[in-house]
Amino acid sequence: MSKKITYDDIINRIGFFRNNANLSARETSLRLGYSEQFMKRIENKSVELKVRTLLEFCDLVDISILDFFYLGKDFNKDDKNVLELYHSLSSENKQIVLDLMKKLK
Repeated sequence: MSKKITYDDIINRIGFFRNNANLSARETSLRLGYSEQFMKRIENKSVELKVRTLLEFCDLVDISILDFFYLGKDFNKDDKNVLELYHSLSSENKQIVLDLMKKLK
């Protein structure tokens, strides 16, 4: 069973993706059209994050909302591409890939 995502996880992911995009909290706030301290207050949890803000943030850092929740702090576009390619394989080829990965590990 997978671990449930908490509000703290979401806030941590925002920090991760913001840093990954080389954006300061101040710059992120301004690019989203808010006051300079807005993202800092969200990350300090003194202001609650709104869904609209999260969607705007994902657009700003160029990730989909699905990637934000699915991959979280382990986000890696190469991993995502591998998964997409894997899913397009036949069952037989999927097994070949799995066998190869086990041998390479």
